[in-house]
Amino acid sequence: MGWFTRDEPEEVVFEEVVDTDGTIWPAFTDDDGVLWIDVEEDVEVTINGAIVGGQIRGAEVDGDGRIWIDYD
Repeated sequence: MGWFTRDEPEEVVFEEVVDTDGTIWPAFTDDDGVLWIDVEEDVEVTINGAIVGGQIRGAEVDGDGRIWIDYD
């Protein structure tokens, strides 16, 4: 789940995010909308995309860990 960057947020389902190096990571959000990278080890990545419906959309993570997906 993520949020569109529009006037009224809509839920959007995604299962992967893309970092600035082009690496694709399995990911999900918790009930508070906080993004979690779904891997065994501890990693720190800078997200700049999310895969929604097979397409890579621009995205960023705010200071609270919530992912914002650009759907324009």
